[in-house]
Amino acid sequence: MKKITLALMAVMLVLGMTQCKKEQPTPTPDPTPDGETVYISMKVEEGGKHIVYPSTGAYVFEDGDKIYVGNNGHYVGTLTYGNGTFSGSITSPSTSDYLHFYFTGGKAPASNPSAGSTTSFTVDISDQTSKLPILSYGRSHIKYVNGTTAYSCMLENKCGLVKFIIPNMTPGQQESSFATRPISIEGMKTTANINFALGNEGIAPVDNAIGAVTLYSVSSNQSSTAEKWAVLLPQEEVTYPDAKVNFYGLIANIASVPAVTPNMYYTEGVVISRPIAIQAKAGGDNVYFSQGNLQFVDSYSSTDYWKFADNQWDIVGNAQQNPYGYSHPEKYDLFGWGTSGWNSGANSNSPYYYQPTSSGTGAKNYGPGSHNLTGNYANADWGWYNPISNGGNTANLWRTLTKDEWNYLINTRSNAESRRGFGIVNGVKGLILLFSGTPEGFTPGNNSWENGNNIFTLTQWQPIEASGAIFLPLTGRRNNGYYSQEDYGHYWSTDADYDFFAYSVNFDETDKIVINSQDRSYGFSVRLVAKVNDHNNANF
Repeated sequence: MKKITLALMAVMLVLGMTQCKKEQPTPTPDPTPDGETVYISMKVEEGGKHIVYPSTGAYVFEDGDKIYVGNNGHYVGTLTYGNGTFSGSITSPSTSDYLHFYFTGGKAPASNPSAGSTTSFTVDISDQTSKLPILSYGRSHIKYVNGTTAYSCMLENKCGLVKFIIPNMTPGQQESSFATRPISIEGMKTTANINFALGNEGIAPVDNAIGAVTLYSVSSNQSSTAEKWAVLLPQEEVTYPDAKVNFYGLIANIASVPAVTPNMYYTEGVVISRPIAIQAKAGGDNVYFSQGNLQFVDSYSSTDYWKFADNQWDIVGNAQQNPYGYSHPEKYDLFGWGTSGWNSGANSNSPYYYQPTSSGTGAKNYGPGSHNLTGNYANADWGWYNPISNGGNTANLWRTLTKDEWNYLINTRSNAESRRGFGIVNGVKGLILLFSGTPEGFTPGNNSWENGNNIFTLTQWQPIEASGAIFLPLTGRRNNGYYSQEDYGHYWSTDADYDFFAYSVNFDETDKIVINSQDRSYGFSVRLVAKVNDHNNANF
């Protein structure tokens, strides 16, 4: 297939600016009057498929591509591409106006337009997994003429093409599959409005439609840097954490997405930090930490779901957490031990309290006894039993750390004491664990925040997190059914201790970190991990 001839604007390569070839008008004896349906065509130079070539910024058309035609302030018809030509019927064209051509890159309108009445519609460009949806506009060189069935235009792009770069992983981590899986960038404008009354300004982003754009993959070669691309609508620069990577629930981020202007071709590349695999225990699994603490969203219906907090420092707080408040909570991030929602069955070992919303105080009624990841009781693990909506949405992918793994990460790994410290991130107190170097401004120690150390703004925290740092916020705890806002951090392990207790890692305002046995009825935080190989082999 041949590429459509590229046009240049100043010295910048244009994103597939397409020249529509003009045919000589064919007059008819009886010109078609306004108000009737007429058939028109546009011959496109060197036809082909609508495929974007990110390496050059060029695109070619695909049979079935559509151009929506506006005239006199409203939609009048659709032209469809086939055999090198855009053609179709338009209704009630007016000779007082030009024909306005809007190409939406293969994205269909949110609602079907009606000829003669529709003045605008929207298109959603958020999913770019399989195709980059170039949006462009052109106006006929002459106003509509009765009897003239062939017109020409120059399509001008109303979007930008931006490259994203995923650097190489550590050799041997079997991470090539990350390059081929969909990765989304949040904080982007995802919807364009097509307004037939505005001509050249008729393609514009909907400012309040902010969401995630799924990137288009180009390279999946493990030995080279992986490239992904996205068509973005015009917008100002978006910085961390508003510009956030949705990477299957793993910790990965970007510093910013540059301001996007129409016809922009950004080849420098926005670097996506890749998740760092951490050895959870000497001789044990290499794992990834999730992007934030586990949350359960209770919608009072079958659509209840599990998710990770959007950021490592996010906590739910008292308004939602107190089960004895005036309103039923809608979101939880403190759980009794083993409350995954799985019940082992009607037998003596069945837990009475097993739902994530459970807040009863009978410790012996929580969890299915001895808990380990090799037996049936693995189902009591929040991540193993449940798919996490923004963490791959696949069961048997995530799990909770054992008490020995927590102890290794906090106390017994090489230089453990110098690779941990209390800190404040975005105004939230918590424990910081380092795994790759020592960032500038970091002070290890148990009382670092009391001394005014390790206080990081989001701008300061971004490169620290990108290096693989883990932040465990102080979320408070639920005790005897009531939420406590004190400076406590409590994170469950998988290990039971007799019938009524289970092990957790605990840290508080006394600047101590201990791993000990706690009442299973307490509501503690959960931070999940994913085994490297399991995560790579998951069927996303």
